[in-house]
Amino acid sequence: MMRYKKFPILLLSLALVILIIFPAHAEQKQAYTERVFVSGYGEVTVIDPAIPKVVASIKVDGPVRDMSFTKDGKMAVVNANDRKTLYVIDTVENKVIDSITLTGRTDKGLLDRRIWGAAVSPDGSKAYAFVTQGEKQKNIFKSLPTKILEIDLKTKEVTRDIEAPYGVHVLQFKENDPNTIFVWGYDLYTLDLKNWKISLKKGIKNSKNPEKEGVGGFLLLFPRGHENGFNSFPIIKSYPDGRVTEGIMWMNMNTGVVKSVEFDQEPVGMFSAVIDKAETTGYVILNDWYKVDLKTGKVLKKSKPPTGSIYGINTSTDEKKLYLAAAGNHFVVADRELNIEKIIELPTDGFDLRVVRIQK
Repeated sequence: MMRYKKFPILLLSLALVILIIFPAHAEQKQAYTERVFVSGYGEVTVIDPAIPKVVASIKVDGPVRDMSFTKDGKMAVVNANDRKTLYVIDTVENKVIDSITLTGRTDKGLLDRRIWGAAVSPDGSKAYAFVTQGEKQKNIFKSLPTKILEIDLKTKEVTRDIEAPYGVHVLQFKENDPNTIFVWGYDLYTLDLKNWKISLKKGIKNSKNPEKEGVGGFLLLFPRGHENGFNSFPIIKSYPDGRVTEGIMWMNMNTGVVKSVEFDQEPVGMFSAVIDKAETTGYVILNDWYKVDLKTGKVLKKSKPPTGSIYGINTSTDEKKLYLAAAGNHFVVADRELNIEKIIELPTDGFDLRVVRIQK
């Protein structure tokens, strides 16, 4: 009889051993590597946020202005070198594998182009860049139309171009749609790659209903990217009756639906915002740091950034942590109640941060 009584105990012991050796969701956790990329001065700084620790410094020329990643996270295109060069980065090896400078010669002088927003296609075959441009002749500078360029990353040739509204500063691919790019300027446009056509999607500065929606002004330098499925940013709105409000505007990168909410606080000026996937909670930061209810606009918690002004905020891929960086040379890990957990120093001051899943 004793050996039968021991049998359930043996089964329990075996189950515990299996759980220890093969923990729940192990396959899911091993499917990707989470990395944070900080756009710095003369480098892209790569952080393992789980430690946290700087694991690489990818050298480029000049300050990095924006970063775009392929769907699998294994490649990035970053804008640097005084906005003249796109650097192609292998994010697995953490190294520059190519660069594309968009200046060149013309029959009469120098073609000067400056990049104000770029995006790499989900498969990594092409890059798209919004440029201001002009021709430098001997004694004059001739302004040329602002354009979006399509660039083949293998040949480094510009394969197509299209005139685009002045003031564009962010390009983003629509989630699960390699033929549509969201074009963010003073207003929101879409670029249809099949038909090679730009269309107005939503007026923001040029609202069709300013009495109801207000006239929006925003500093959309820091797109949150594809990892959490939303692009989100602080926005200041003014109304015909003289009211001025501050809040968050966000867009679902899959559906293209745009929403916004106004804070129950006086405007103070924020640089960056991120929301959760459930669209219930948002976080904004610059000299103040808010946790906000996205349904009501109520500021649920208010704090000060731990290292002074901070430009960038994002969530971890599991949304359990907040990551802060840029303006200074620190990377901060906090919980969702704005409690600081860890601060590390970076090699350089930064401009923004992106959280990326690198597929294995």
